[in-house]
Amino acid sequence: MHMLRTIDVWDTLLRRKAHPDFSKLISARALSLSHWAELAIPFKDPRAIFRERCTIEGELAQARQGDDGEYEVQDVLTRLLNRTLLSKEHLDLQALAESLAELELQFELCHTYPDPEFSTFSQAYPAQKSLFLSDFYMSAERIQRLLRRHGLDILVQNGISSCDVGLNKRSGKLFRYVHDRYGVTPQEHVHIGDNHHADIEMPKKLGIQAVHFLPQEEHRKRQERAVFFHDRPALFRHIAEKVRQDANEELERLQGEARSAYLLGIRAAPLLVGFSLYIAEQAILDNVERLYFFTREGEFYLRVWHAIFPEKRLAGIELPSVDLLEVSRIATFCASLREISTGEMMRLWNLYSNQSIFALLKTLGLDPDAFAEVCQTHDLSLKESVVYPWQDERVQALFKDPRFLAPIEARIGDGRSRLLDYLNQHGWSPCLARVGIVDIGWRGTIQDNLAYLRPETRISGYYLGLQCFLNPQPENCAKSAFGPNANKSTDYLNLLDAVSLIEMLCNSPNGSVTGYARSAEGHMSAMRTVDEGENAVHHAFVAHFQKGVLFASQLWGEYVDSHVILSAELRDPGCAIWHEFVAKTHQDLAQAYASLSHNEVFGVGSFVNKSAVPSIWQLFQGVFSQQRRKEVILYIRQTQWVAGIVGRKDLGLLHKMLLVSMLLLGRGYKRLWYWWRYR
Repeated sequence: MHMLRTIDVWDTLLRRKAHPDFSKLISARALSLSHWAELAIPFKDPRAIFRERCTIEGELAQARQGDDGEYEVQDVLTRLLNRTLLSKEHLDLQALAESLAELELQFELCHTYPDPEFSTFSQAYPAQKSLFLSDFYMSAERIQRLLRRHGLDILVQNGISSCDVGLNKRSGKLFRYVHDRYGVTPQEHVHIGDNHHADIEMPKKLGIQAVHFLPQEEHRKRQERAVFFHDRPALFRHIAEKVRQDANEELERLQGEARSAYLLGIRAAPLLVGFSLYIAEQAILDNVERLYFFTREGEFYLRVWHAIFPEKRLAGIELPSVDLLEVSRIATFCASLREISTGEMMRLWNLYSNQSIFALLKTLGLDPDAFAEVCQTHDLSLKESVVYPWQDERVQALFKDPRFLAPIEARIGDGRSRLLDYLNQHGWSPCLARVGIVDIGWRGTIQDNLAYLRPETRISGYYLGLQCFLNPQPENCAKSAFGPNANKSTDYLNLLDAVSLIEMLCNSPNGSVTGYARSAEGHMSAMRTVDEGENAVHHAFVAHFQKGVLFASQLWGEYVDSHVILSAELRDPGCAIWHEFVAKTHQDLAQAYASLSHNEVFGVGSFVNKSAVPSIWQLFQGVFSQQRRKEVILYIRQTQWVAGIVGRKDLGLLHKMLLVSMLLLGRGYKRLWYWWRYR
């Protein structure tokens, strides 16, 4: 038996689940999120902060060659903060460096595990005293915390870290220090470790018995994991493959459209994971006090959020509290009207410039039949489609008629009172200074409506995609998108060609909110309209798609912090997946979409049957008939998914060709409009 046994820590006692530099990158990410405003422009990116840290470590090692080039993590982090932060006067850099060092330790605590073979292996080398011996930039006290967490203090209760004494194993000086401190000779000392130079060659030169510990399976895993730090596509392929393998049991149980939908959900997960990461990052940067997910798509997004962030933290930073807000355009538009005038109605007519009074009243949440008589007085039939209503003299006269205005005014007052009480009930009082909202897109009009109702609150909207804004934006609104944002660039604009397809895939079966009911006790609850025709597609296809997304999201969530995945890294892969859905013909997806009953009560006044397409005769009639032309244009605006038409089995080849030609013409017109906007 030897007098002393020393044991290396990393890849001997402890194994990491990821590349060792991820612990440094996680603190860089935390700094970029928590102190974005103070960071110099070159250091807004966590990888840039990480590279600067590596530079500092090299400089310290060079400057301290007499002490084997050793340094302590807090010294590195303090220097890093001094270099990367512009505004430092109001900051306690020592305290901030300590918090980042603690974050790195917490990262190691969460993402390490004991080597499964070492305990048995070490029994062949007994000694009277055992110590850990590590070349590391964290103190022995921090290493002890790691070992205690994993129950390894049974093997080594204490030890020495190179940064504490300024000596390391690579030079051999740390071994000599140990001999002097504990009064042992090299012949009485056995050392176990994995590094060929520091743990084997150097102790052997000093006469120490050196034992190489390099178990084949764990070493293979280490080499595989090391690739993922620099090769991110390899990491994403690895996660996708693991998801697919873990999903095999569920896939074997499913058949037909359900299996196809589940596979699509697994495939789509990086898009929704990236979106959730984007929401979390932006919510931290915007310092929002609460984060509200809007119905209906927000119900699904909130489930994805919980799957990815079960601990409610990102890079050690606590995420804002989240809630589901039951809202819709219909439930918020009328309540947000500041006056009853054709000018105020432009908020609606800019979106729907061809509208009937019937559709207008349905949009306001009113019964159109109750207005038939007053409309007739002004020579307006309820269902007559009026082009540019604000320019029509009959509509202008209608908006001056007290018989028309009084019921709308009553509706506004009652709706506003109920909606404000509902918001208060969900914690959105006038006292909230900063709120974040999450929705699918496409112009953020619900956010606009709420902004008019809560002018004292800064509202940051986080969207999957954004079309060009057609209305003036409220001053207390800010909107951004993970995917395409037509207000900023032309990147990925083709993804906005089939937004109703994405709406279908992200939808909820719980119906659309139409308003709010007050109980006798004063409790507010949302009223919803559930359409069984719409839900038929959800139960048959969409629910399985969403289960696939949620299954994959849980596994992706395990890698978000451990491998420091940023939303920016998933934007291009996510948009590529979205492009596949839009551009490629997927038979089961096209069939599901064709059988959809899509809610278009706001603006249009009814549900739209997606299986209904203009006939060949109607397409030709559109050349000569203004009414038919309006119907064809409306169809183009509501559809735009070319691949969905191509995938239809119930349409003839000529019919498909004509429909596709019309859709492509509409798309070309939109592209020309964007070109003119950005030229």
